Amino acid sequence: MVHNAAQSKTAVASACYEVGIGLGGTILSRETAHAEAKESGSGRFDSDNLDQTHKAASPEHLPCRELPGSDETLIVLRTGATELDDRLAVHLSTSLRCFPNYLIFSDLEENYRSEHIIDALADVSPIYQQNSADFELWRRLRADGRSALDPSELAGSPDRFANMGGKADNPGWKLDKWKFLPMVNRTLHERPDFKWYVFIEGDSFLLWSQLQQYLATLDPTDLIYAGSQMFISGVLFAHGGSGFIVSQPAMQRVVDHYSVHKTEIEEFTDGHWAGDCVLGKAFTDSGVPFTNAWPAIQGDYPGLVPYARADGRSVPDESLREWCYPTISYHHMSPGMTQQLWSFEQEWMMNHNATADMLKHKDVFTDFVMPQMMSPRNDWENLSDKAEGIFASVDECRTHCIAQPDCRQYSFDPDGMCRTRLDPRLGKVGHGFQSGWIEDRIVDFQRSMAPCGSESWPV
Repeated sequence: MVHNAAQSKTAVASACYEVGIGLGGTILSRETAHAEAKESGSGRFDSDNLDQTHKAASPEHLPCRELPGSDETLIVLRTGATELDDRLAVHLSTSLRCFPNYLIFSDLEENYRSEHIIDALADVSPIYQQNSADFELWRRLRADGRSALDPSELAGSPDRFANMGGKADNPGWKLDKWKFLPMVNRTLHERPDFKWYVFIEGDSFLLWSQLQQYLATLDPTDLIYAGSQMFISGVLFAHGGSGFIVSQPAMQRVVDHYSVHKTEIEEFTDGHWAGDCVLGKAFTDSGVPFTNAWPAIQGDYPGLVPYARADGRSVPDESLREWCYPTISYHHMSPGMTQQLWSFEQEWMMNHNATADMLKHKDVFTDFVMPQMMSPRNDWENLSDKAEGIFASVDECRTHCIAQPDCRQYSFDPDGMCRTRLDPRLGKVGHGFQSGWIEDRIVDFQRSMAPCGSESWPV
């Protein structure tokens, strides 16, 4: 569905295949990529467990509603019928209150809480809709709606991955790769007149004020396809979950390419696993260059962002240091994370010049992440990564960490394994885990980070 401030309206090459390279240069196999996505998204960051709360402004005084440039941007949110209750619902009470114009695509056309959702797959060729195993879920949904879903298929279900062997076997995941180019095509035909089109997923989060600042540095008449850089077998593309930005001329270029090469693109998609890679190849083949917007657009959630090197020191190479750069988006966000970070952004905008002040990764760490590290937490896994052995209690684990001068955090799992870590991470919910941080060392870490220079928006 298209929303605006006044009313609601309604030859790909085979290179892009089995092996990918992540943001840090890590080679990803298909199975590794799925496992990492499952691991990153499996924990629930419940707002009830947070030590710091951020009170949102009242609806009529939301600072995010007053940003210049907002009316020139269309947000396109891609989701699926299996995750509406778990992921879309929180956006309706948070980020979608800020976006004056947006479309929602899924794998089923339906009305959800007064929102009309477009079926991204409606224009895929019938041969795939009717015969491809990937479309088994889509056919069920067309026949019986979301009542056709088994509870174990729903996002947020504890049995979802256990029963399916991971995302690779998830019917919703199989369908998702088919959505990208049809979604881009439908978006341009529905609303061809926006300067900017920004695509996100149900577990993505956009800092709206920062997005508008970044867009103000770009020329909307240029061919721009910007996002968090990924490679699969030499194909460069924007990671879908991190969010990506497309200018109107670039949208027109790739849609024209799709209309001519739809048959080849669908044949390739049928044997592929990453729809964002297929889309990236289409942009390349249509002559649209890629703009790397990392680390402003990147694929971690705040509790996973690497604010320092693995040895706990600040990163000497400024081009690799997230700390000093502004941030626009996060990924693998649970509903609780989304609610908390959205409230944090509203509060931040009320205390800053939201059209000029950059919210940097260091600010998110200092004002959002670090306060949550000031006391131990039960049922929390802070991603401590060095196994220290079996200990009798969490107190012994903490004592062991304190005895090591560089240790900044520890965790104690249900089997008694003590783990420690040098570079601080907040982490996520982990049932049965107990986690803690050496509070004065966390503060010292923040204070000892190398000073920032003139780091600004990606170019």
